[in-house]
Amino acid sequence: PTPSSTASATATPTPTSTSSIATATSYEFNETGTASNGTVLDTIYYATKNLGTSNVELIEVVNSPSGGTIEYIVNGVQQKAWVYSGGQWTDISSAYTSQLPTVESTAGIYVNMLKAYGGSGSFTYTIPSGQPNAGDKATFTNIQINPSLPDSMFQPPS
Repeated sequence: PTPSSTASATATPTPTSTSSIATATSYEFNETGTASNGTVLDTIYYATKNLGTSNVELIEVVNSPSGGTIEYIVNGVQQKAWVYSGGQWTDISSAYTSQLPTVESTAGIYVNMLKAYGGSGSFTYTIPSGQPNAGDKATFTNIQINPSLPDSMFQPPS
């Protein structure tokens, strides 16, 4: 789902402890977005590192039933960006500067969604009523906080 950046962290079920994601410099996870009626909206693999610096890097692979697979890579060290769609990689580095705020905002949205994550297992965030897409759920699995992510991960394949 496409959460609102103003969404508060409410979860189902409510964990009893708080994760360290708010201070993480890197994280990765898989996420399945489900509409309130149970329809799967998308599945995502997301990894980011160098959070809180000008060298933020991310890879996001989005699979949606209606749109196929799209992959984004942003490399803050090189200030480059690529998108994979339709079987080919496209260099979109000319839009790097204008897209960086979106990258940082998306990372912040995920941090807000995962603030109540208890530190182990899966976690489901439900978008609260009054927000866009209220009732939709994001179920996170394979959550890693502060993993060591190789630089090669943030480059398109040669």
